[in-house]
Amino acid sequence: MNLYLIDGNSYFYRAFHAIRGLTNSKGFPTNAIYGFTNMIMKIIREKKPDAIAIAFDSKEPTERHKIYEEYKAQRPETPNDLVLQIPYIKQIIKGFKIPAFEIPGYEADDIICTIAKKAASQGAQVFILSGDKDMMQAVGKGIKIYDPMKDLIIDESHVKERFGVPPERIPEFMAITGDAIDNIPGVKGIGEKTAKELLSKVSGLDELIEHPENIKNDRLRKMIADNIESIRISRTLATIDTNMPVDVNIHEMAMKEPDWTSLLRLFTEFEFKSLIKLVPSSGYKPRGQYKTIMDKDELMKALGI
Repeated sequence: MNLYLIDGNSYFYRAFHAIRGLTNSKGFPTNAIYGFTNMIMKIIREKKPDAIAIAFDSKEPTERHKIYEEYKAQRPETPNDLVLQIPYIKQIIKGFKIPAFEIPGYEADDIICTIAKKAASQGAQVFILSGDKDMMQAVGKGIKIYDPMKDLIIDESHVKERFGVPPERIPEFMAITGDAIDNIPGVKGIGEKTAKELLSKVSGLDELIEHPENIKNDRLRKMIADNIESIRISRTLATIDTNMPVDVNIHEMAMKEPDWTSLLRLFTEFEFKSLIKLVPSSGYKPRGQYKTIMDKDELMKALGI
């Protein structure tokens, strides 16, 4: 069974920024709803998953925020036009009968990787839809990353080739390089190439920070020695928790026939003509009473003229 796992927040942000200025005739913004729906339908159409699930970030502060107040602090507020659309995006997901997970105080990454780990142990082949570096730590037996922007499958050999370390050591890599997107500090001035070189010479991050004197380069030795606390915090921030309280039954995530009536109502409300055409005719249930008028006098009467 192929299971595709999607970061809902990442997807609706991407949809929002990919399409701008789209509204229905009432002026309600619909760009994120339309883009998100198309992304989901593209995955279903092209990848033909046996099962699919979506996870969302919680609004509540996470343990990472308690550890480091500046975690993700540089991210701008969610645009109001996007905030208005999120409830309808969740209705679209419900209409497709796709399981959605959200746990107070936890991030979508943690939920997704927990589900991936448990589903893989049940025999599923899992594909996590992401291009994020931190998600690569989840890659392993039965789990791969699918980057939809590059149409690229990322496995263990790909991770090792790019970062010089196996997937489980990605948090060590990010502990040194940091991450500008999530505001993980790392060591300022050390990039991916240098981090790759440093980690290739030790069995683990602890060896590097406990014995910085073994680093031959004077400048690097001082940079590591002066930033040990930052490195430790950064590793914790970059480590995804795969032990979330999530019950996983891959059969319950199996693809189901969508609620076409519900989807048609939403597509009609938001005036998605191209999507309305994709709804099977059996899913269309006319509202109200209709009468075909063939006579001019009868038409005038109907119009009250």
